[in-house]
Amino acid sequence: MTTSEFSLQFDILYNNIASNAAPGIDKYEKSVYLTKAQLEIIKEYNGLQNKYQKGFEGSDKRRTDLKELIKDYKSNSFISNSQNINSNSKFCVLPQDVFLIKHEKGIFKKNGCEKELTIVPTTLDQFEENIKNPFRKPYEEKAWRLDYNSSMVEIVSNVDIIEYQIRYLKYPEPIILTNLATDPEFSGMNLTIDGITSEQTCKLNKEIHPEILDRAVELAYSDYRESNLKNKVQLNNRNN
Repeated sequence: MTTSEFSLQFDILYNNIASNAAPGIDKYEKSVYLTKAQLEIIKEYNGLQNKYQKGFEGSDKRRTDLKELIKDYKSNSFISNSQNINSNSKFCVLPQDVFLIKHEKGIFKKNGCEKELTIVPTTLDQFEENIKNPFRKPYEEKAWRLDYNSSMVEIVSNVDIIEYQIRYLKYPEPIILTNLATDPEFSGMNLTIDGITSEQTCKLNKEIHPEILDRAVELAYSDYRESNLKNKVQLNNRNN
């Protein structure tokens, strides 16, 4: 859908549900709801909180809907400093647009030949529980990945990793129905969504656009139904 189509169809669906009783919503507010709906759906596609009980790879539709977000990344640059969780770990910087890592592996050398090792995402609690267990801690063909912050991960391995490879979903760009910097309706308000002001439609496959639109209208209508606190709490919990 174009931004004009998103805006018009949002109004039609919203007015049909609210029977023209709810307050009007401007293009900035609609943009916020559309962007929030898009993120909710992507999160659901990558978990089990959906009616199909399937994740991102669970159906052809889901793979098609999110294929525009898939990217690959390789790095042979590692950082070691005093923050390492133990002597066998090193840090690797991630791309700024990483949202969800879907697959990862490491490369190391043995007898002059490159070999792959599996990298397993691990929590700090799991690390503390298993690091002293010789049957569970990292070995030659398995390493652990600990999330350090939004831009860096820590790899724990008992071999010298020379390359870290990931396939990931990038963070989705917002849906913005008008240029927030030049639209006279928002003059002087300095509005942005995820730091962006320019008009742009949804970058995902067009097949998912109606689903995003329906969810956005649902979110908007729920917000204006002030008496339905339970429903608002349930919607907010979807972001947890």
